[in-house]
Amino acid sequence: MTWVDVHKASIGFSQEPVLDELDLQVERGQIAAVLGPSGCGKSTLLRAIAGHLPLSAGTISIGERVLSTARGRVRPEKRGVGWVPQEASLFPHLSLRRNIGYGLRSAAERASRVDELATLVGLSRLLDRRPDELSGGQRQRAALARALAPRPQLLLLDEPFGALDRNLRNELRTDVAELLRDQEATALLVTHDQEEALSLADRVAIMREGRVLQVGTPREVYERPVDPWVANFIGETVELPGDLIGDRVQTPIGDFRGIGRAPDGAVRVIVRPEWIRLDADSALRCRVRSVQYAGHDALVEVRTESGFELTARAVAPNFPSPGDAVTVSIERGVLIFPV
Repeated sequence: MTWVDVHKASIGFSQEPVLDELDLQVERGQIAAVLGPSGCGKSTLLRAIAGHLPLSAGTISIGERVLSTARGRVRPEKRGVGWVPQEASLFPHLSLRRNIGYGLRSAAERASRVDELATLVGLSRLLDRRPDELSGGQRQRAALARALAPRPQLLLLDEPFGALDRNLRNELRTDVAELLRDQEATALLVTHDQEEALSLADRVAIMREGRVLQVGTPREVYERPVDPWVANFIGETVELPGDLIGDRVQTPIGDFRGIGRAPDGAVRVIVRPEWIRLDADSALRCRVRSVQYAGHDALVEVRTESGFELTARAVAPNFPSPGDAVTVSIERGVLIFPV
């Protein structure tokens, strides 16, 4: 069931469209992520949904309520929308307990709801502390608990992990996903971090220049991107020229099954590094040029005897060294796009 419906939404500043007839739907109880480069309009979209920016065209609805049109909008405090910004904006003079319960009017509900959420975010022993006595991760957990306390119809998360270090970011990401699903919350996350969107969301919307280019499950947008830009933005790629005949594509490194739609003839071929297998039972001989070590895996650049360069992802501990002779193969079909 569609719960949040952004329909043909447009916003322009200085004659330039920041949102350009954007369409996006989020189902009830779903965690959706909007993923895109800086300046594509992600935060503008969130501010419009929250009611802080007017639309020049289109509509924004939650449930059966139309909240924004070109003619006007419901005020932010009347929308039932929660907000978690990049840096936790807690009241510095209030205890954690009072911060979490700030949006609750009933004293009885406030006590039980604060205790419930503090336990869920792992802060139940810190409720009497002020924000300056908490770590960055604890403050962000508190901001999430405060946003969830009134049981909002929609929770907006604006790059909520961006100010945290990598290890804490990964830990908090897992905890946030569990909490949102435990609370059956509908959430919309904005991020420029591909790993964050793919690991946290049920559905991912890829955004560029004020428009949504593709919406799908994390696996769909990664394995079946709609165009080369999405393919390159969502993860590492290797690109080759190809010639499509039916469902087979001929490339300088072999003949493969084509995944996608394109007319017969010249096509762009894109492969993910993890689809390329090293030391396979293959006649394609290569020489290792470089190894970018990353601990659990490595990106291995190789050059074929005919001079084409490929990048494969190798898994520890089977890392070759520069100069090694290897054979490679592609373990599945390849992505094809019109030239």
